[in-house]
Amino acid sequence: MDSFENHLRLYYFLVLSRHREPLVSTPVDPQPPEEQFRRHSSELLRFFTRQTRCSELAADLRQETWLRLQGRPAGEIGNVRAFLYRIARNLLIDHHRQQQARPQLAPLDEALESELPEPERATEDSRRLARLQTLMHELPEHLRQALLWNRLDGLTQREIGERLGVSESMAGRYILKALEYCQERMDDL
Repeated sequence: MDSFENHLRLYYFLVLSRHREPLVSTPVDPQPPEEQFRRHSSELLRFFTRQTRCSELAADLRQETWLRLQGRPAGEIGNVRAFLYRIARNLLIDHHRQQQARPQLAPLDEALESELPEPERATEDSRRLARLQTLMHELPEHLRQALLWNRLDGLTQREIGERLGVSESMAGRYILKALEYCQERMDDL
């Protein structure tokens, strides 16, 4: 989900939640705030889970709601359910702001990966390449040229045969001999 969608969800949440609040003051709940919290706890958890789409974060925010409720004297709260949802809304706003301020980081494993081969592999590849260059220079000119035209330039056996003045099947044998020669000697490493 991109940042725009997050902003839009938060905006709708704030607008809609403001319209749900009663316009007249409600009577003070007769039960203590702790009992009210227990009664609305699962409702708060569902609310946070819907808003954050993360059950772990929802549980953390519900716990933070409890802590903020505990910091208030019972006499100044009034309607505990409305007060809990006001705390919840503020916590979601705070969480959203923190997410916007926090830079998005790539996972550590990906950040540490290198496009380059490991040093041992690079050393081995360099050694094999040097050996292949030596072997290519050891090949007779017509075998080397047939192999290079086929593998590097993508020429067909017919085109190679025409360039070397031999038949198509002979050009195929030149390529095969060059490959066998190099492969046998590379395997000796």
